[in-house]
Amino acid sequence: MDDILRTKEAAKYLKVGEAYIRQLIRLKKLRAYREGRRGGYRILKADVKKYIKQKLKSR
Repeated sequence: MDDILRTKEAAKYLKVGEAYIRQLIRLKKLRAYREGRRGGYRILKADVKKYIKQKLKSR
């Protein structure tokens, strides 16, 4: 599924660190869900694109 990204993939897509992606998720600036107990976050690519659009609007 190319529509769902892991934290590492989302970080690579946005060219930022994984810690920054996790921070965005904690601050509820980027929607994500947890997969399993230790599986990490899963992020929809559409939500990443939505985040980019919001950042561009606020400039």
